[in-house]
Amino acid sequence: MEVIILIVISIALLYTAFKFRLNTKKILKTGREAEGVIFDFVQNNNMQNQAKYPIIRFITSEKEWITEAYNIAVPGFFKKGQKVIIVYNPDNPKEFIVKSAITSIAPVLIILLAIIILTIGVYKLLHIQL
Repeated sequence: MEVIILIVISIALLYTAFKFRLNTKKILKTGREAEGVIFDFVQNNNMQNQAKYPIIRFITSEKEWITEAYNIAVPGFFKKGQKVIIVYNPDNPKEFIVKSAITSIAPVLIILLAIIILTIGVYKLLHIQL
Protein backbone atom coordinates (compact mmCIF):
# COMPACT_ATOMS: atom_id res chain seq x y z
CA MET A 1 0.00 0.00 0.00
CA GLU A 2 2.79 2.45 0.88
CA VAL A 3 4.39 1.79 -2.53
CA ILE A 4 1.22 2.96 -4.26
CA ILE A 5 1.20 6.07 -2.05
CA LEU A 6 4.81 6.84 -3.08
CA ILE A 7 3.89 6.52 -6.74
CA VAL A 8 0.77 8.69 -6.37
CA ILE A 9 2.75 11.38 -4.48
CA SER A 10 5.45 11.42 -7.15
CA ILE A 11 2.89 11.73 -9.95
CA ALA A 12 1.15 14.59 -8.11
CA LEU A 13 4.53 16.33 -7.63
CA LEU A 14 5.37 15.91 -11.31
CA TYR A 15 2.00 17.30 -12.37
CA THR A 16 2.32 20.29 -10.04
CA ALA A 17 5.90 21.05 -11.10
CA PHE A 18 5.15 20.81 -14.82
CA LYS A 19 2.01 22.94 -14.46
CA PHE A 20 3.94 25.58 -12.49
CA ARG A 21 6.78 25.51 -15.04
CA LEU A 22 4.40 25.98 -17.99
CA ASN A 23 2.58 28.81 -16.21
CA THR A 24 5.91 30.46 -15.37
CA LYS A 25 7.11 30.26 -18.97
CA LYS A 26 3.81 31.72 -20.23
CA ILE A 27 3.95 34.65 -17.80
CA LEU A 28 7.63 35.34 -18.56
CA LYS A 29 6.88 35.33 -22.29
CA THR A 30 3.77 37.54 -22.31
CA GLY A 31 3.94 39.32 -18.95
CA ARG A 32 4.96 42.78 -17.84
CA GLU A 33 7.59 43.59 -15.26
CA ALA A 34 7.03 45.72 -12.20
CA GLU A 35 8.83 46.41 -8.96
CA GLY A 36 7.09 44.99 -5.94
CA VAL A 37 7.69 44.82 -2.23
CA ILE A 38 7.19 42.04 0.29
CA PHE A 39 4.35 43.67 2.20
CA ASP A 40 3.70 40.99 4.81
CA PHE A 41 3.32 37.24 5.27
CA VAL A 42 0.24 35.05 5.59
CA GLN A 43 0.19 31.72 7.41
CA ASN A 44 -1.27 28.72 5.65
CA ASN A 45 -4.42 27.51 7.45
CA ASN A 46 -3.55 23.86 6.85
CA MET A 47 -2.47 22.25 10.15
CA GLN A 48 0.05 20.01 8.34
CA ASN A 49 1.60 22.87 6.38
CA GLN A 50 2.72 25.78 8.52
CA ALA A 51 4.34 27.67 5.63
CA LYS A 52 4.26 31.45 5.50
CA TYR A 53 3.51 32.90 2.09
CA PRO A 54 4.75 36.39 1.20
CA ILE A 55 2.15 39.02 0.39
CA ILE A 56 3.49 41.11 -2.47
CA ARG A 57 2.32 44.59 -3.34
CA PHE A 58 3.00 46.23 -6.69
CA ILE A 59 1.48 48.67 -9.14
CA THR A 60 0.67 47.67 -12.72
CA SER A 61 1.45 49.73 -15.81
CA GLU A 62 -2.24 50.75 -15.72
CA LYS A 63 -1.64 52.24 -12.21
CA GLU A 64 -3.66 49.52 -10.44
CA TRP A 65 -2.44 48.47 -6.98
CA ILE A 66 -2.18 44.72 -6.51
CA THR A 67 -1.69 43.17 -3.07
CA GLU A 68 -1.68 39.40 -3.30
CA ALA A 69 -0.14 36.36 -1.62
CA TYR A 70 2.53 34.63 -3.66
CA ASN A 71 1.96 30.92 -4.27
CA ILE A 72 5.47 29.87 -3.21
CA ALA A 73 6.65 29.86 0.39
CA VAL A 74 10.43 29.67 0.74
CA PRO A 75 11.48 30.08 4.39
CA GLY A 76 14.16 32.72 4.79
CA PHE A 77 14.18 33.69 1.12
CA PHE A 78 11.90 36.70 1.45
CA LYS A 79 11.99 39.40 4.11
CA LYS A 80 9.33 41.98 4.94
CA GLY A 81 10.08 45.24 3.09
CA GLN A 82 12.30 43.50 0.52
CA LYS A 83 11.98 44.82 -3.03
CA VAL A 84 11.40 42.22 -5.74
CA ILE A 85 10.93 42.24 -9.48
CA ILE A 86 7.72 40.56 -10.50
CA VAL A 87 6.30 39.63 -13.88
CA TYR A 88 2.51 39.69 -14.05
CA ASN A 89 -0.11 38.61 -16.53
CA PRO A 90 -1.53 41.85 -18.03
CA ASP A 91 -4.95 40.20 -18.43
CA ASN A 92 -4.99 39.08 -14.78
CA PRO A 93 -2.42 41.00 -12.69
CA LYS A 94 -3.10 38.80 -9.64
CA GLU A 95 -1.37 36.05 -11.60
CA PHE A 96 2.33 36.83 -11.22
CA ILE A 97 5.73 35.39 -10.47
CA VAL A 98 8.73 36.76 -8.65
CA LYS A 99 11.60 36.99 -11.09
CA SER A 100 14.38 35.21 -9.23
CA ALA A 101 16.55 32.12 -9.23
CA ILE A 102 14.01 30.32 -7.03
CA THR A 103 11.35 30.70 -9.71
CA SER A 104 13.43 28.78 -12.23
CA ILE A 105 15.10 26.33 -9.82
CA ALA A 106 12.06 25.27 -7.74
CA PRO A 107 10.20 23.38 -10.51
CA VAL A 108 13.38 21.58 -11.56
CA LEU A 109 14.10 20.51 -7.98
CA ILE A 110 10.51 19.32 -7.52
CA ILE A 111 10.71 17.35 -10.77
CA LEU A 112 13.97 15.72 -9.66
CA LEU A 113 12.49 14.87 -6.27
CA ALA A 114 9.39 13.42 -7.92
CA ILE A 115 11.51 11.29 -10.28
CA ILE A 116 13.53 9.95 -7.33
CA ILE A 117 10.36 9.13 -5.39
CA LEU A 118 8.78 7.54 -8.48
CA THR A 119 11.91 5.45 -9.09
CA ILE A 120 11.90 4.23 -5.48
CA GLY A 121 8.20 3.43 -5.70
CA VAL A 122 8.53 1.51 -8.97
CA TYR A 123 11.60 -0.34 -7.68
CA LYS A 124 9.77 -1.36 -4.50
CA LEU A 125 6.70 -2.36 -6.50
CA LEU A 126 8.78 -4.56 -8.82
CA HIS A 127 10.82 -5.93 -5.91
CA ILE A 128 7.67 -6.91 -4.01
CA GLN A 129 6.24 -8.73 -7.03
CA LEU A 130 9.41 -10.69 -7.80
